[in-house]
Amino acid sequence: MKLILVIFGILVNMNALKVYQELSDLSLIQSSNIMKCSILNKIDYYYLSQSQPSVNYQMRISESHYAVDIFVDFYLIGEFIDKPINILLDNILIDQYSVKNDNSVPFCDIQPTQVSTYFKTYIHYQQDLNLAFQLENSNGFSLGIRNIQIIPKLCHESCTQCVGPQKDQCRSCYIGAQLSKKTNECKCPSITPYLSVQQNQCLKKCEVSEYFNQNLDMCIYDDKIEQVSQYFWNNYDFTGWSMIENGKTQSLLNKFYMNINGKIVGQFFVSQSINYKFNNAFYYQQLRIRADIYIFKSQLQPQIYVQVDKIQKLVTPLHYYNETESYGYIIYHIDYIIDALPISNITISVNSDENLQWGINQIIINTINCQANCNSCKSKLICNICKAGYYIYQGSCVTSCPKYSTLVDQVCKDITEQYPLTTYLLRAFDDNIITNFIVKNTRSINSFYQNQFGTFYDGIRYFGGLKDKGNQYFQKQFNNLPPHYKILLELNVMTFEFTQLNSSSNSVTISFDNQLATRINSWQDQIQMIKIEQAHIKQNLSLVMMSVSQVDTYFSFGISNLNIMIQRCQPLCKTCIGPNQNDCTEWIIEQNSYNQNCNDGYIFDIEQQKCLLCPMGCQKCLDQVTCLKCEDTFTQQGSSCYCLNGYIDEFTLDCIANITNPL
Repeated sequence: MKLILVIFGILVNMNALKVYQELSDLSLIQSSNIMKCSILNKIDYYYLSQSQPSVNYQMRISESHYAVDIFVDFYLIGEFIDKPINILLDNILIDQYSVKNDNSVPFCDIQPTQVSTYFKTYIHYQQDLNLAFQLENSNGFSLGIRNIQIIPKLCHESCTQCVGPQKDQCRSCYIGAQLSKKTNECKCPSITPYLSVQQNQCLKKCEVSEYFNQNLDMCIYDDKIEQVSQYFWNNYDFTGWSMIENGKTQSLLNKFYMNINGKIVGQFFVSQSINYKFNNAFYYQQLRIRADIYIFKSQLQPQIYVQVDKIQKLVTPLHYYNETESYGYIIYHIDYIIDALPISNITISVNSDENLQWGINQIIINTINCQANCNSCKSKLICNICKAGYYIYQGSCVTSCPKYSTLVDQVCKDITEQYPLTTYLLRAFDDNIITNFIVKNTRSINSFYQNQFGTFYDGIRYFGGLKDKGNQYFQKQFNNLPPHYKILLELNVMTFEFTQLNSSSNSVTISFDNQLATRINSWQDQIQMIKIEQAHIKQNLSLVMMSVSQVDTYFSFGISNLNIMIQRCQPLCKTCIGPNQNDCTEWIIEQNSYNQNCNDGYIFDIEQQKCLLCPMGCQKCLDQVTCLKCEDTFTQQGSSCYCLNGYIDEFTLDCIANITNPL
């Protein structure tokens, strides 16, 4: 008889979908085959033996993928040498696992148990996944299974099936998309050119809640869209709209053109434009204007202009197509973004030859907030006050504080905010410690005598933890660090003693650059919260954690809630002994700074450690997209600068006014 356990846990972490189920889950504890250890009684596992030698796990992976990484902890009990464990994926035998040497440890019960983590990568495409384990010879051999993790390797967003992660490795495409035999890429046809992953098909245009990302070449959901207003779709309400011709304002009412597809607002001549006033935008928000422009008669390529208050710009259409000769028009899709004002006066016009006639339909006007669910912005990127039900966390709005922060007066204070000029190098908490410490950093982690990636103990996932004989040794290397004067390390350590001792001198050592920073004595079944501050100015950092065991003892340790941080020097400081300007011992000399400050029009970038240009035409900026004051030759609207009635000199970057020759 096979027991089928359905795995429910599905979490998205960075670029990988992590699916896992711990056997301590409440949904599984009713099974008679769940066993608990007597020595470490917070360890439980699913038990296979002669009476029940097999088990199946079923799960569903909704994202498109081409392979899966499988992690499983095996507890080998009894006579296990050279006795294979059959591993089946989707009812096909994919591997047989066995051990040839006995390295068992009495960590669970009086009878020694060998701990081993099974890990392999297998090709897999289907959404449904069935993972099974079978004992081929259960005579005298029992097996414990726990800590199952499935990490799919995801396809490119444009593929529904693939053989790899790149966009040219597709095997099948979304509805309406075509697979190129030449490039193996999925492309939407010209009549429906927009790929929407959210809608699972190619569309004539992106949905209202999405926008077209030209870098990704697809429609992307935008959670910062607010105040969405739609005009001239199925409802033709002209309230607030007007037509302007030769400086005179007229009503748009009854300005219709009828065709087989329904109504179109128009037809307008080249001398006519339409106008609308959009209200209630807030500072540091942007305005997005989308519309379908219909060109009926034009011998020249039309030029579509959008003007918001005093800023008029020529808009390049995202796409255009003929609606067949019988309809007699071309449709242009436009998508234009500009800084919003509290009351934005919007004018749309088309310029071409004198025969031009044009119309418009399906207009969408919305604001783009600095952050989703923000009530007041500090810049184009940073929120200052969140809406009700949300907390501010480092300029964004969250429903609950991250584990590495604490709630203080509706603000989630990150741990880095407890220290001046602090940046984290690595953050690995119990819910993502394996992916952050190993999977994402495989080139910079060395592990000797460690057959275990992680241990789930008392509701917390630890990196390291239960293991067989031998010491544990973890090394993490950080290179090309920005100028700093101190290393800050915070982590939780759990130690495991498998031998009953009245006292133990087993310990864990932590070292920076081969220098001992601290020694942590073993406390059985106790979480120890460790904080270390140490002076450090080198560009590279080597972190080592190692177990130090007594003779004839079984001992190991696991870590969680790891934060590795540095306290930086002042901007433009190359070396320092503290956070203040007078603590700097050597300044960076570069052409865009003077007297330890960036020149006007530049802002310091901590990643590149130099002064970078502010947005074009900006004299003083808050960040690289938010301008506080424009250069004299530019016009400021919102927090952006515009060169009106002229051009930008490619050398001086000044706005040069066009000179009109007198008649």
